[in-house]
Amino acid sequence: MKIKLDLNKRDLLTIVVLSTVFFSLAVWNLGMTQTPITTAQFSSGQSFTVDLGSVNDVNSVNLLFKDGHFNITVSVGSPESWQVIASNILYPYNQGTWSGDYYKWYEITIQQTTQYIKLAFTESPSSVIISELAVINEDSQQISVASVSGVDSGNQNLSMLIDEQDTVQYPITYMTETYFDEIYFVKSAEQYLNLQVPYEWTHPPLGKLILASGIVAFGYNPFGWRIMGVIAATLMIPVIYILGKKLLGTWIGASAAAFLLAFDFMHFTMARMATADTYVVFFSLASQLFFLIYLKDVLKNGWNAPVQPLFWAFVFFALGFSTKWVVLYGFAAQLAILVVLRLREVAKVKKGWLDKLNTFSNHPYAMVLGFALVAVLIYFLTYIPDMLAGRSIIEVVNLQGSMYGYHSTLTATHAFSSPWWSWPLMLKPLWLSVSYLPSSAKSTIVLLGNPAVWWVGFACVIGISVFALVEIVKRGAKQLGKIGLPAIFIPVFFFFQWVPYVFISRVTFIYHFYVNVPFFCLASAYFISKYWSNRWVKVAAIACFAVTVAMFGLFYTVVSGIPASDSWIDSLKWFESWVF
Repeated sequence: MKIKLDLNKRDLLTIVVLSTVFFSLAVWNLGMTQTPITTAQFSSGQSFTVDLGSVNDVNSVNLLFKDGHFNITVSVGSPESWQVIASNILYPYNQGTWSGDYYKWYEITIQQTTQYIKLAFTESPSSVIISELAVINEDSQQISVASVSGVDSGNQNLSMLIDEQDTVQYPITYMTETYFDEIYFVKSAEQYLNLQVPYEWTHPPLGKLILASGIVAFGYNPFGWRIMGVIAATLMIPVIYILGKKLLGTWIGASAAAFLLAFDFMHFTMARMATADTYVVFFSLASQLFFLIYLKDVLKNGWNAPVQPLFWAFVFFALGFSTKWVVLYGFAAQLAILVVLRLREVAKVKKGWLDKLNTFSNHPYAMVLGFALVAVLIYFLTYIPDMLAGRSIIEVVNLQGSMYGYHSTLTATHAFSSPWWSWPLMLKPLWLSVSYLPSSAKSTIVLLGNPAVWWVGFACVIGISVFALVEIVKRGAKQLGKIGLPAIFIPVFFFFQWVPYVFISRVTFIYHFYVNVPFFCLASAYFISKYWSNRWVKVAAIACFAVTVAMFGLFYTVVSGIPASDSWIDSLKWFESWVF
């Protein structure tokens, strides 16, 4: 069976335009394409001296920390007479314990006039890997380094610390380093490429492997880490368009859903961050699209409908599950819908329980079991790189229990965590990154939704849900078909992907709601499509589109990390809980 998408030229043009607009916005200033790569490794007791060639007013020394931990003592003066200006500098260190970090610049304030700077590693609990150093003057300009030397620095080429000075960008921003959970995913992606067991093991491998493919294609740099997320987020535009067209049946419905997603803040920010969540939402949405195609065929032609779309729904679910387990909630919605439809068939059987059971288990349920086995196979195939790195099959199987144990018993807290009920209202955004810049400016990145998408979309979800419940009460469950598929499909998936968090006690963040953002868009598109012929609805819809774009422009600096003045950023903090 050939799956028909039923797209005409206007549909294709709309998809191309919206996808191009989103990709252009998301890829601009995504990250540097050239950053320091070579490294030098140090351990406790080793040191090196930086020679600037002449006396300079030094404001700071910046170390591009790649991995490990360090305890540094910094001195200035000369090899014959050192003056300690800072000691016991611990990094990465947080709240009294060593923490983790990866490929981040660390600034050590000097504020001295000197030609020589000595950095000594003391009491380091493990070796530390440094990719580059940069010396900055009082005017925030980079000072040329003449040489780096050290008699007790180990057998290594210390020139690696200054061999890529032309790739250093100062002031430091997200453009040149990792931020938030990138520290785990980028590190693990590089380890996969080096056939090493990955540092990040609490999620399945596929997201990190996709990220690694970006590094292979575009190099080990921030652009290479992040580009695959932008591509996946861009592909979500045609997916939600086709889903909207299939669900709502109109060009304006499909266009509205894709347009709103293209200008949502969370969709934009998550696309530009080197983590796995964008891949999760893409695979989940693709699975729901193919499920919808199958569901419509079943409702129209009965259970003899071709099962190819259902197979692809399982495949994309498997890919999503191989990235993060959270796609299970949306997949449970698919299974629940199929079970309810099947039970309606069973209810028509007047014979005994064996006949009812036989009716329930008839075609296509044997196929469903086969598809489930394919999904399991796909999941474990993504662990092949782990096995190539040294994990055995038994260790991979046992790892699944460890993953569940980690997430079910996690007691860590976070200043920007937020409860499930607050997400649609955006009461507590997630502050991802900040770099303080000269002239009362900063580069900051905060994760929140576009108010025109989230608040309007949430109201529409509630409206659809109330309508569906009222109709079910009036007509009865046997008359679900008369309520309309969109009024069932949207609330079922939305609440199946949200309600489970009520029962999760571990720390949660607003990004856990990302998978429901497309349903905000579909809910708004539902009302726009249904009442588009009404002049006032048309005016309101166009106004909503305009406000959506205006909000994107207004908040662009804080969802992208583009430097802006402190006063401008402060003006965007609409509530006290909006901290960025």
